[in-house]
Order: sequence, then structure tokens, then C-alpha cells
Amino acid sequence: MKIKYCFKNSLIFCLLLLAAMCCYAGKTPDDKLSANRAWAEDFNKAEKDGLPANWQDEGSKLGVPETLSQATKTSDGTTVLRLTCNKSTGGVIVAPKVNLNKTPIMRWRWRILNYPKGADGRDPKKDDQPIGIYLGMEDGFLKKKSLAYRWEDLTPKGFEGQVTYARILTVHYITMRDNKSKAGEWITETRNVAEDFKRVYGKIPKKFALSVIGNSQYTKSNTVAELDFIEFLPAK
Repeated sequence: MKIKYCFKNSLIFCLLLLAAMCCYAGKTPDDKLSANRAWAEDFNKAEKDGLPANWQDEGSKLGVPETLSQATKTSDGTTVLRLTCNKSTGGVIVAPKVNLNKTPIMRWRWRILNYPKGADGRDPKKDDQPIGIYLGMEDGFLKKKSLAYRWEDLTPKGFEGQVTYARILTVHYITMRDNKSKAGEWITETRNVAEDFKRVYGKIPKKFALSVIGNSQYTKSNTVAELDFIEFLPAK
């Protein structure tokens, strides 16, 4: 009886272990790139100018200092894209070869080290963010539309807004994080950007540009934010 009892418990343990392994299969740790990524950047192959190939600086505004954007090693040896804002604006841009109909999921890992002072995307005079990811598409002659996933200060998480610049560029922004998230902690995000494009603009672009931007010009703040990686995946 004792032998049978032990065998029965061992069998149950093995079944539970197998079930747990099956549930975990295919999952990716929050700090790692996914195996089934279609396109990804982890900033480990930075060149002499501090950026990986195909990434370029995205210009600042006239009379406003430019945000410093460079691939930088952290204290744990991880290479990240660091945005350092000193009363500045700007960032970097790339044109990823991604088919959003096949790989609509954008996944990224980011953190901020400090918040701008009183920044609020709802107020044009305080519209600063330590970091935001922008996906822009052409929409006719001299018309551009963009989706922005931003880490805000006072703008509440989940808030969405839309602004137009010079009647040329329309930006619909989605607040992914606000100051309730602790500075210095890494957070991994996942978003179906194809669904967002369809919902907001009525179509999914065949191609787009991806920008990573940091702003502190309005609040005259000094901020630092980091992007560990960004990737595009198929929908589950």
C-alpha cells in the first residue's frame, strides 16, 4: 500500500509539472526578445555615432536644444537607447520592414529615470514626455498621421488625445504610463498597433516610420529615459 501510495503521488507530481511546463511553453521573459519576432532592435550593434545602422537622428525644433539619443551600456551591462533631455526635444527614427497585417504586435521594454516637472500632454504649454514611441505614415500629399505610445507625467494612464501640427501632421497619442509607475523600474509593454491604426485612422499602413522621442522643452526639465528593445510579433 505504501509503495502504491508513493507511486500515485509521484505520478500526480509529474502530471502537474508537465502541465506547468506546457503552460510556460512559448512564453518569453519580460527582459528578453521573442523567438518569433519579425523585426527587432536591441541597440547592441551601435556604430561610432552611437546608433545602430539605419537609425538616424530626428531633428529638433528651431531654437530648441536637441535631445541626446545614444546607445549606452547600463550598470548591468545591458545596451539600451538612452534619451537625455535638457530642456530639449527630438530623438531617433528608423523605417522598419514590417508587415503589420502579419505581425501587428509591437512589444517593447522601457523605463524612465526621472519625470519632467508637471508635464501634462493635455496642456499644449506642458506637453512634455521623457519618452514616446511614434509610428508615422504618409496619408496623401503633405499629410502625415502618427500613433504615439507615450510615458507621461500627469496625463493619466489610458488617456488618449489627438493634436495637429501645421495642418500637416496629426498625432493620436495613447498614454501607456504615468507618474504612478516608479521611476527606475523596467516595464515591458505589448500593443496591437494594427488594431490601433484601424480604430483611429481607418486603415493599416503598408509601411511606416518608427521614432523614439523625448521632450522637456515646455517644462524646462532634465529627464532621462531608456528603451531596452523593441520588436514586432505575429498575433497569438
